[in-house]
Formats: sequence, C-alpha cells, structure tokens
Amino acid sequence: SLISPKFWGTHPQMSALFTNISRICKRRLLHSTKTFSSIARLDHRSVISIKGDGSANLLQGLITNDVNLLTKDNSCIYSHFLNVKGRIMYDSIIYYENDNSFLLEVEKEGAFQFLKMMNVYNFRVKADIKLTSFKVFTSLEKSQSDYTSFKDPRHADLGWRYIDVFPPSYALIEPDEYHQKRISLGIGEGFRDISYGKDFPFEHNLDYLNGVSFSKGCYIGQELTARAHHVGETRKRVVPIKVGQSQKLEGISLPAKVLSGKKTAGKILSVYGDRGLAILRFQYLGKVLHVQGTGATIEGYAPSWWPQPPS
Repeated sequence: SLISPKFWGTHPQMSALFTNISRICKRRLLHSTKTFSSIARLDHRSVISIKGDGSANLLQGLITNDVNLLTKDNSCIYSHFLNVKGRIMYDSIIYYENDNSFLLEVEKEGAFQFLKMMNVYNFRVKADIKLTSFKVFTSLEKSQSDYTSFKDPRHADLGWRYIDVFPPSYALIEPDEYHQKRISLGIGEGFRDISYGKDFPFEHNLDYLNGVSFSKGCYIGQELTARAHHVGETRKRVVPIKVGQSQKLEGISLPAKVLSGKKTAGKILSVYGDRGLAILRFQYLGKVLHVQGTGATIEGYAPSWWPQPPS
C-alpha cells in the first residue's frame, strides 16, 4: 500500500521529503497560534460622572492632586479626598473627558456616600454629578486598537485601565493577578486596604504614587498634608507583608495590631492568603513581628520601587 509506513520507509528521498513537510507544518502551527491578552473587571470600583462649567474648580478644591494636570495627553491622575483633619475619606483615579467633564473611579461600597459628599460642595457650582453604570477593567497590556485605555497613574506595573469597554479579543479573567501585583507593590485600594476617616495620605504612600500636588492652591485637608510634607518625616507607611510559614490570618478582625515584644509596631490592614498590607514603623521592617491575640507572625518589607532611603 502507498500509505503504508513500510512503503515510505523503503524510499529514503520520500521519507526525507515528508520529514521536512512535517517540520514546516509544525513551525507554521506554532507561529499561527493566537495568544489572547487578558483583562479583569474590578467589581469593587464604581464610576462617578462630573460635568459642567465649574467641574474642574469643584474638583480642584477637594482633591490632593492638581486637576490642571489633566489633558488629552495626560488623561488620568491619582488622588485622595480628605476630611478637614487631613485623613483619607476616599481614594480615586480621575479620568479626563474634556475640560468640563471628568470620570471619577471610587470604591463601590462608598459610592453613594461619595455622591452625597460631592453634592454638599456642589451647591454653588451646580455641576451635573451622577453615579454611572460604567464598569472598571484592568489589563497589564495596552490595547493596540481604537479602544481607549488609561495608564495606571500610580505605578507602571499596574498596567492599564479601561472604562466600560475593552477590545473583544481580550479574555476576561478574575482580578486575582491584579490584586497580587498591587499587594506586592504595597499599594492599597478601597475599603479593604484603607481605613477611611482614620489613615493619613502619606501613610498610604500618596506622595510616592504621584497623588499629591504641593504647588496647587487650597483644598480640604491641605494644611495638615502640607505640614507633614514640609516637616519631611513620615515614620510609618503601608508596606507589603508576608505571613509566617504555615500560618494563616484569614478571618481575623482587621485592622489588627502588630507587636514587637510589648511595643506596637503598626497594624495589619488587609490579608490576601499569605500576603497582605500593613502600616508599619520603619524600624520594624524586615523583622519578625507578632499579631496581637494570635500565634501568627508577619514580616514587612519596603518595596523595591520606593525612593531610598524612604522618608
């Protein structure tokens, strides 16, 4: 038979021909295999729309960053909203649509409270402020298509944000990889990581994350923030932590106090498996610390991207 391996095996030239054809087919199959980019939906984030002639001025008086930095070419900034005591009320990424129209990404759980706060300050401006149904997506890759993407303004390793739409070629995945990357960088986000109304902006590395302007005009909470900056010393910051080997912290009441002997070293803010975030004093970084009320230990470390030495 012509299709018998024994037949072709007795014809060296034909055997070599089919070997070459097989190699070519394998190479073409390898190069034609399409790889899909992945994208994750961040269900813990909501989007607020602010439109109107006074929208920029309204934001400028409330955010730690400078709204004038927003342009078509620099289309998003990171910022905090503070209370009069200089403590964090909300963390936000602000997206530029035009000079009188902005989108604010905020924590979903606090979106209605955020809306109420904005309307309190809106009594003179009369901007159009509303909660949208837009979804927030994140990907480590920038789309090469016409779909609008926003480079995460906090850190380059956090990739790109998409608001409500993304390229159909992207495969939708769970946000686990995004959170793992964020936690490894020591970057808090939302209620789970930030104690709203209690934590200070520099404790959450706002100055390291391009989230504060020291040259703009007044905003709520500016006095204490400026004072902390000019003093030039922050004694504790949010850092990534690793839980002791074979230990678990899931289910503990947070924030949880962390001790070095009998001294308070800081507090755990959130736990993701054997990793997490904590606000720790600098002198305790790299040391084994005990979690109060448990037999567990943690160790915090300064992320490699921090300026050296940290301050």
